[in-house]
Amino acid sequence: MLYPRDDSGNSIRFSGRWAAAEEPRRDYLVFLDAAALHRHGSPVGSELKRHEGEVKATFLYSWQNDRYRFFAEAHAADEGEAELARLQWGWRLAPQTTAWIGRFHNPQGYWNTQYHHGAYLQTPIRRPGIEEFDDDGGVLPSHFIGAQLDGARSVGLDGSLRYEAGLGVSGALDKEGLESPLLVGPRRPAKSTASLRLTYNPQEGGLDSFGLFLGQNRIPAKELDFREVRQTVAGVSANKVEDNLRFIGAVFFLRNEMEGGAMSGAAGGFASAYLQAEYQWNALWTPYARSEGSRGADDDPYLTLFPRFVKSRGLVGLRRDFGQKQALKLEFARSRIEAGRYNELGMQWSMVFP
Repeated sequence: MLYPRDDSGNSIRFSGRWAAAEEPRRDYLVFLDAAALHRHGSPVGSELKRHEGEVKATFLYSWQNDRYRFFAEAHAADEGEAELARLQWGWRLAPQTTAWIGRFHNPQGYWNTQYHHGAYLQTPIRRPGIEEFDDDGGVLPSHFIGAQLDGARSVGLDGSLRYEAGLGVSGALDKEGLESPLLVGPRRPAKSTASLRLTYNPQEGGLDSFGLFLGQNRIPAKELDFREVRQTVAGVSANKVEDNLRFIGAVFFLRNEMEGGAMSGAAGGFASAYLQAEYQWNALWTPYARSEGSRGADDDPYLTLFPRFVKSRGLVGLRRDFGQKQALKLEFARSRIEAGRYNELGMQWSMVFP
């Protein structure tokens, strides 16, 4: 599996002594997925389509030797959407410590840096509402350009503590929502973002993990009644496996303060959480369910700019793995947004090569 993650969320380890010269290594992965969604009871004014389909492709490439690392992720969709999601150059400072520069997924949370854009890697079709990507209607800046330091330290006999610290600039906010920062292209307003995430694994290389994350975002506004949002993020996450049963959950706390303009001084905050359970019936079938909820979301002025933000959701689904790393998923969800509730039935095919 490609750096920077394997399926457990841990950094890939190097074999042998670090001091010895290491042969350069190259890897690549190609992810493809196609989804069809049908919605019933879409609230008036929500702009949600009754029927929706999308085809996506993601290409990951990595190169590394005993001192340097390079990583790139390109993502495209059938409606002409394309982006260089990640582009990173790293210097290996120690066997388990790397300093990076480039474009990253922001470690303010769990889902995005665990599964990235590869739909095959995640069990369900839909990611939690609080962890939607910024350019897909998310309320957190999920991409940034800057520098990141990550690594791990042994804890006790078998455990490890992984750390990720990032500093850079994220995108701006307008009437359409958050936008991602661009490495190339038209210059966009940008201000600072800072993040820290600590993840404890009781057994190094195991699936169980417990995380803590903190973040501070300054988000410039364009053509709105304020000039900037100062956003503070804090939360915890957990991934626990017991035999064939797996639980994934996270809790987020956000504080949003508007500065400048007619809305200067307006502020609010809310909490959002999700808990997902998966049961691996056998190697082929995995039923799953997830509950999402929020508190204080109806009173935060920041969220009025995100009418499609999912304030609560109940979801059940079934995944069927088949062939050479392919999966078919069927999912039903009942969600609540600002305009009201609606039901959603979805189907998705996904794969990874090689």
